[in-house]
This record gives sequence, structure tokens and C-alpha cells, in this order.
Amino acid sequence: MNEINKTWDYILEQEIATEEELKLVTCINGYNLEALNDIIYARTGYHSVDQIENCEGEEEESEEE
Repeated sequence: MNEINKTWDYILEQEIATEEELKLVTCINGYNLEALNDIIYARTGYHSVDQIENCEGEEEESEEE
């Protein structure tokens, strides 16, 4: 699975946006990683899935200590 499809699935699984919202944005801006990352940024303040996972992982580690 490519990066775009993984990001699309992640957005849906984490309920960052609905499928209808994803379709609308990608219809306007194109089906590309930049458009999906823009959705992530608008909803979460993070710039990508990698940034979310890195930051969330750090938060979980500090909570365990």
C-alpha cells in the first residue's frame, strides 16, 4: 500500500475527517499526500501521520514514567 492510501486510511480510522470530507478536499486539491496532510494539519495541528505518531509516542512514554 502506498503512502497516500495509508494516510487516507489513517485519517478515517482516527476519525480526523469523514470519507465525504476527504473526497471533497481531494476532488478540489487533488488526490495527493499534500492535500491529505493539509487535512491532518487543519484538524490536529500536526503536519503528517509520522509527526502524530512520533509526538503521541513521546507523550505515552512520559506518562509511563
